[in-house]
Amino acid sequence: MSATYVYGLVGADTDLPDDLKGLGPSGRVTTVTHGKVAAIVSDVPVDRPLGTRDDLLAHEAVVDTVAATTAVLPMRFPAVVEEKGVVEELLGPHHDRFVAVLGELEGRVQFTLKGRYEQEPVLREVIEADPEIRALQEKVRDLPEDASYYDRVRLGELIVAALEERRDDESAQMLRRLEPFAAGTVANQPGQPDDVVNAAFLVERERAAEFESAVEDLGRDLAGRVRLRLLGPLAPYDFVPEE
Repeated sequence: MSATYVYGLVGADTDLPDDLKGLGPSGRVTTVTHGKVAAIVSDVPVDRPLGTRDDLLAHEAVVDTVAATTAVLPMRFPAVVEEKGVVEELLGPHHDRFVAVLGELEGRVQFTLKGRYEQEPVLREVIEADPEIRALQEKVRDLPEDASYYDRVRLGELIVAALEERRDDESAQMLRRLEPFAAGTVANQPGQPDDVVNAAFLVERERAAEFESAVEDLGRDLAGRVRLRLLGPLAPYDFVPEE
């Protein structure tokens, strides 16, 4: 017995790539159409546990491959339903909203930019720029760890705070440089103090090369201080409406 796994939504006239491979025993990916919208789906066994890393990679591969050529609305939380439920529970009740959102995403893809400080040069900048940090570092340098424990804790706190302040300023500058090349931007909170930027950009497909060139220019300007990593083109995960 099988159920239907839903990857995302596209326009009803979308043709999927012939070699698209997803979840399930056969890996076959098809569409279920209702009105002007279609769900990208696969058959999966009802007793098959889902949510492994391989499942996530397969899901992303399907929606990102489709997004390379047409507007796709990826599912925030991939759904597994009975086949008739694709229309009755998903496409039918929300048809007009899905059509509107797909219209807004038409011709656009997502790029995600991540950046991390090169620790040694940026730490030198932080220490040289802050007299209190510099003095405290000098104080603990030649002392045993147990005799300078609280000073070392304070030094760590000051460095993290200085890094976060510097990060917020430099991240904002990066976004300002790239925003003219994008139709939309979502800035996500960096996970670590040395993470500078984690932002998603909604880019017109016809301007993708221009956007990538702008990121390359930014990377050259930051070489030796920040390591940038650009992911994309991707399905517009960060631009799916909340409701």
